Amino acid sequence: MTHFKLLLLLILTHVLFSANILADQVLVKIGDGEVTESQLEKAMLAAPFATQFPSMDEKDQAYLRGDMLMRLVKSEALYQEAKQSGLENNQSYIKEIQNFKIGLLAQRYLNTLQDKSQAPDSLNQKLKDIQDQNTLSAARSAYTAKQFKQLKKDTFSELKNKYQVKLSLDKLADDAVLAKGNNFTIKYNDLIPSGNQQETSIEEISKKVNERLETILFASEAENLGIEVNDQVKDYSHHLLTQLFLENLQTQWIPNEKILVDYFQRNPNLGYIPERRQIGQIVVAEKGLAEQLRKRILDGESLFELAAGYSIDPYGKQHAGDMGWLKENSASPDIEKALKNLPNGKVSDIIKTSKGFHLVMIVDRKPSERKSFPAVKDRIKRAFIDEKMSPYLELLLVKHPVRWEIEDTMSPVDLEGL
Repeated sequence: MTHFKLLLLLILTHVLFSANILADQVLVKIGDGEVTESQLEKAMLAAPFATQFPSMDEKDQAYLRGDMLMRLVKSEALYQEAKQSGLENNQSYIKEIQNFKIGLLAQRYLNTLQDKSQAPDSLNQKLKDIQDQNTLSAARSAYTAKQFKQLKKDTFSELKNKYQVKLSLDKLADDAVLAKGNNFTIKYNDLIPSGNQQETSIEEISKKVNERLETILFASEAENLGIEVNDQVKDYSHHLLTQLFLENLQTQWIPNEKILVDYFQRNPNLGYIPERRQIGQIVVAEKGLAEQLRKRILDGESLFELAAGYSIDPYGKQHAGDMGWLKENSASPDIEKALKNLPNGKVSDIIKTSKGFHLVMIVDRKPSERKSFPAVKDRIKRAFIDEKMSPYLELLLVKHPVRWEIEDTMSPVDLEGL
């Protein structure tokens, strides 16, 4: 393990188990930005491994949190660079953020209308004699849906009067104003991309205008009610600016397809699709028990039924030994060695690892293959970008220095000693 990874593991273990760490504590600063504990927690909850995370041991959890933290650090460095590049002044970016905020405000206002549409106490009193919960729920839902539809329609009509909305659908051109009201206008080119004029009927235009009007008016009322969405808009703008910057980088790095073709010729193994195996596994703590279970499997019992009862691997026990489809070389070397020539449906010899004593079985195989450039173009592109991205991020982390903010029991000298 590198010194840096060891340091990261120690830091993240401290964050995971310290009772003094607050949810919004700054973990690390990157240039003018930062990553907080709450951001890390959100990222962990959204990760593909989130459901398996609680059953992992402390060391594996710390590694995953460390990896996620470094991803957030790199993302923040990209964001800082994106800001310095001036992308925040890009009109498409500004318009997208405005639309996101308006849409979010409108949805929050619709939520208030939804709340007003709930069944009143008088109706609930009438429905109390309904014993079947499904019938009761359906009756309440039907009432709410009907009330909400009417309330939404009435509110929209009232707001059009309040904001003095005027429609003008007689002229359809890029700069034509189709609707206007207090403090806003809706132009034709706000709704219809340039070049699509002939494909759009007046009925479609009218529908789009009303949909846009509804969003703008409901958003305005949300602001009048003091509904705040600044945190969500900030998160989205952070994400969007970083994505736009990455897209610009990719365009610079890959100006044409020849770049990828040449890269594929230098790295032909990118066309190799490794063998995939559907694996069954039991892990136990004692060799003697492993020997007994192997004999029972050889005598005809199911590895999967036995795994559900005996396996000490949390994921394997929960899934009755079904480990899913795994690529070759994705397991530990000892297990890979056992799998290499293992026939389908046969249980392996006992394999000892740091996790315990394993019995594995291949249920099915998908053989390896080599594919041509068109078939693996996306894979080649990802590999090329990853190769370019690694040294680029190293430069960014120098330009936007990383400063750890976690209070630890170790002194700075101790940390340097790692």
